[in-house]
Amino acid sequence: MPESWRPSGNIQKHLSASPWSADEAEDARYAVRTGLDELSDFFSSRPAAVFALKDDAVEPLLDASYAAANMPALQIAARDQARRVLLLLLAPYLRRATDAATCREFSRLLDLAIYSHALLAGDDSRLLLMVALTNSAYHSCGSLPAAMGYDYRRKLAAANVSTDDVGDLVLWSITFTDAQLVAGLQLPAEARDLPPALWRFLAHYPLAGARSYRNGTSDMRFYDTAYLATHIAYIPTGYGRYSIYVEDAPGLYRFLRENFYAVLQMGELDLVAEFVDLFRQYGCTERDDLQVRDGTRYLLKLFHGAGDRWMAYREPYERPKIDDYDAVHKAWTGMSGVRARVPEPAKPGTYGGIMRAWLGYPR
Repeated sequence: MPESWRPSGNIQKHLSASPWSADEAEDARYAVRTGLDELSDFFSSRPAAVFALKDDAVEPLLDASYAAANMPALQIAARDQARRVLLLLLAPYLRRATDAATCREFSRLLDLAIYSHALLAGDDSRLLLMVALTNSAYHSCGSLPAAMGYDYRRKLAAANVSTDDVGDLVLWSITFTDAQLVAGLQLPAEARDLPPALWRFLAHYPLAGARSYRNGTSDMRFYDTAYLATHIAYIPTGYGRYSIYVEDAPGLYRFLRENFYAVLQMGELDLVAEFVDLFRQYGCTERDDLQVRDGTRYLLKLFHGAGDRWMAYREPYERPKIDDYDAVHKAWTGMSGVRARVPEPAKPGTYGGIMRAWLGYPR
């Protein structure tokens, strides 16, 4: 392990050098199953939270089904639960006329059309309606800048682009890639052009590590950059469906590796989990990668310390009562961080196939 990747200071005292065991692997599977049960129970008992969180109620359940061929029962259950939540969100739209959508609804309708494509049969009338409504909303906008709320080409050409603005473009990039899989969706070529244009921009976008700041991980600029880095990596992986390669973005890989122990020392469950989750998508496991092993053990420690409930864990700065998104995000990221993955093949006609067509590696 390069010197810049290694732990230093007090963090070393709390790391175990023992190899990953079969008991630990089973414990991680238990924590994943528990996380899915927590999310399912939460949304079943609090339907109002589904409507408050909207796509953030579907995405954590759908994400749990990605690259999960090694846990087929969990994969099926996760999709079933995601579908149940989706149908709640679709219900208000099912009596709408297909030409009755407004520009303001475009982003929400696009997400629902994408989820409907992922979770419903191709000839399902509800999917067809959501596609029609999304097209109607886009036509009401009249242009992609109007639909997005800004011209992404101008944003990418600006002298300084904020972390928040880049993060928003990252989310649009993933959405517009998924949208290309939905039959009948009418989006302009510039929507398909956004992901590769953003990726070229990101090759030169500075990701300053913790060592760049006098206060290290205590500097909010590092905190925001670390979360941006994990989400940048979700562009090629499609939220964990597909592999990512060092050659895709060497600077991004270096940032994740060099800042992992700084993030671990910071200790936030969600951020540690996102780093570990990404290392898994690079093809690493607890058995062959020290950072994955250290991070997974830390996450399982937090899980057990909260009474075997991801959603019961609280950061030192949090109050006992937290908002629904923060509670859901703990289970969402926690189970992703400890879950062994089997990446899906990036075949033509899949999200991964679209990404690989312009990323070019591996050939």
